[in-house]
Formats: sequence, structure tokens, C-alpha cells
Amino acid sequence: MNFLILFSPIFLFLGLFVGSGLLFTWQGIDHAFYQIAPTVAIIPAIMLAFLLLKGPTQERLNSFLDGLRHRDIVTMCLIFLLAGAFNVVTKSIGCVDATVNLVLSLIPSHFVLIGIFLTAAFISTAIGTSMGTIATMGPIAVGIAGHGVLPLDLAIATVIGGSMFGDSLSPVGDTTIAAVLSQGADFRKKLVLNAIVACIAAAIMLIILWFIHTPTTASAVKDYDLILIIPYVVLVSLAFAGLNVFQVLITGLITAWTIGFAHSDYSIVSFAKDICKGFESMHEIFLLSLFVGGLAGMLKDMGTMRYVADFIGKAHHLTRRSAQLVIGAIVSVFDVLIANNCVAIIFSGEIAKTIAHRYKIPNHYTAAWLDIFSCVFQGIIPYGAQILLASTLSGVSPLVIAGQVYYCYILAAVVIAYIVIVPIKKERY
Repeated sequence: MNFLILFSPIFLFLGLFVGSGLLFTWQGIDHAFYQIAPTVAIIPAIMLAFLLLKGPTQERLNSFLDGLRHRDIVTMCLIFLLAGAFNVVTKSIGCVDATVNLVLSLIPSHFVLIGIFLTAAFISTAIGTSMGTIATMGPIAVGIAGHGVLPLDLAIATVIGGSMFGDSLSPVGDTTIAAVLSQGADFRKKLVLNAIVACIAAAIMLIILWFIHTPTTASAVKDYDLILIIPYVVLVSLAFAGLNVFQVLITGLITAWTIGFAHSDYSIVSFAKDICKGFESMHEIFLLSLFVGGLAGMLKDMGTMRYVADFIGKAHHLTRRSAQLVIGAIVSVFDVLIANNCVAIIFSGEIAKTIAHRYKIPNHYTAAWLDIFSCVFQGIIPYGAQILLASTLSGVSPLVIAGQVYYCYILAAVVIAYIVIVPIKKERY
């Protein structure tokens, strides 16, 4: 099959999802890229791949089902459910509010930008969602900027930067889960490598904020209880200790319920209802992961993934360093087109895995680069959900915000420099 046929299902999906987003943007409709859900846009692509795949109907159906029920896809879906449950439970018992007020209380008011960044970074790492962090910190940043001595655009952009720090690093983030499982990577090794790059970028960001800080009046900090921070501390500690992600999430859930019960009579019935709400909050990414897995199964049997790997290998004679950059470029392009970093990782995962195997790149390196590069672009595309939400909360133009999310630009420079300068350690891949 030629290039156009091999990639036509992906082009169809992108045409429906991205094309509709551009159309709705032109019509001035809010959240234009989310008017047609990706779970709907992918169905015609699945149907096209089914028609293009050769063989009896049952064999083609088996290709779809084999991809859909692949161990990594099913594992990913289960982790999404548990992560959603953890997020809802901890929010319900007040962990998020306590964390916000704790960090704000520790930062001097004249370094409020640094405080905003660190708070957003900590929260996003703990809860695993940049959107939730922006929704939480956005109004606070807007309120602080309302004093008139802190630029509103810079304040809200700093929130996005801190949110994207945890988006690529959180042990319960959907991008972390998707990247690790799509590559079959070691969870702890990925987090450590990711943390090295992210912390270097964050340190540079803090230095920049130190020099551009604007003195402001102290913001009001509500009372908080330190005990409510424990579920996040437990979660992050267990994840970096190398425990299985299921163990981490289940332990985090039990810890959260125990603290909620002791602190505010959080009943087992309320706990059960919040778990259900958490499951429901992940329904779109759950279904999309299954559909993408099924589509990837058919594309694999069509030879699409192998075609990309062979083309890259033959046409460019890559080194291990340049192959890593190519992997980053592939997921970046997908994210720019799809405007969803988790979906971009899922779509590019099989291609990245094939390239990594050919050039003997350890799986945790590939997982980290997929996560980091996708989050870089997700944080700066004006039509991405993060900037659109921040724009809605602040009233600042998405284009103005996109130009001031300094952390993402710094992260891009750091990860590229790391790949070029630091050699891969000798180990099994």
C-alpha cells in the first residue's frame, strides 16, 4: 500500500477533529476544538481502516479487537479509572484547597509569581491534571492580579506553566500512564528521568521569575489542615519509590478515605459515590483509548507503523540521538494537530516503540520524551484546552497567553539539550 492509503484513517480522524475545530473557530464558537468529541471523530476512521484492511471480515474484526483488548490498552484504561477516582475523592474531602492554601502561605507576597508557579506545579503533580490545576489556581491568580500591580496575562500564563510541569510528571497523570504503558517502560525510571529534565527547566523558570517578580500586596490565605496534604505526599512518595501504579493509586485512595473519615466523617457511602464520579469523569479518555487501540491494531496489520519506521531509518540514517529527537517531533506534530497530548501519545506510541527498538533506545527514555514533548506543545497551542480555559477565566487573549508560557519554551530547550548532550546509559532496552 502507498503512503496515502496507509495513513488515510489517521488523516480522516484529523480532518474531522481538527477540521471541525478550525471551522467552529472561524465561526466564533467557544471551545471550538471540543464541539465534536474525538470519541466520535475516530469512528469513521475505524470504519475506513476496516474497509482498507485486507482479509476476511472476521480477521479484520479480530485485528480491531486484538488492538482494543491489548494488555497495555486495558491496563491504561483501568489506571485512568483509578486516577479519576483519586482526583474526585481528594477534592471532595478538601485536599486540593488545603494544598493551595499551604503553598501560598509559605511564599512571601513579593515573590507571588514564584508562589503561583510552585503552587500550580505541586498541585498538578499531585492530582495529575493540568486542567484541574488551572481551574483551581486560575481564579486565585486572577484575584491577585486584580490588585493592579501584577500583570494579568503573566499571572495566568505562569499558572499554565506550573500546571504543565506536573502534567508531564505526575504519577497519576493520563499522559504519564499513556506514555509508560504504550512503551512498556519502567514506571519509576520514567519518572526519575522526567523529573531531572522538568526540574532543570523549573529551576531556570524560577530564576527568570525571580528577576521579573512584581511586588504586590499579600493575598488572603484561608485556613487549612496539614493532614489533608497526606494523600498527595503518600501518592508521590510511593510512585518514586517504585511501587506498581495500581498499588500507588489504591493505597492513595485508601489513605484519602481514612483521612476523610477521621477528619470530617467522610462515610463509606460518600466514598463509593465519589469513586463512581471519578470513573465517570474518565469516560471519554477511557473510550478513546479503546478506540485508538483498536485502530492501532488495524493500522499495525496494514503496515502503517512499520512503514514510518522503515522510512525514517532508510531516508535519514539516524543516530540514537537524532532518533530520540524524531520521536519527540512525531508526538509534537500529533499534538499540534489533535490538541490533546494524551491522544497524541496514544497515536504515536506504536511508531515511537518501533523506532526505539530499532535504535536501541531504552523504553523509559522514549516514554519520557513522548510525555515531555507532547506537554510542551499542549501548553503553548492557543486552541488547546489549557490555554482556552485560562483565557476564559482571565479574559486574556489565547494568543497573548501562549507567548508567555515561558516554562514550556524552557522545557523544550532543556529536553533537546539533554538528548543532544547526555548519552544514554548502557542498559537493557
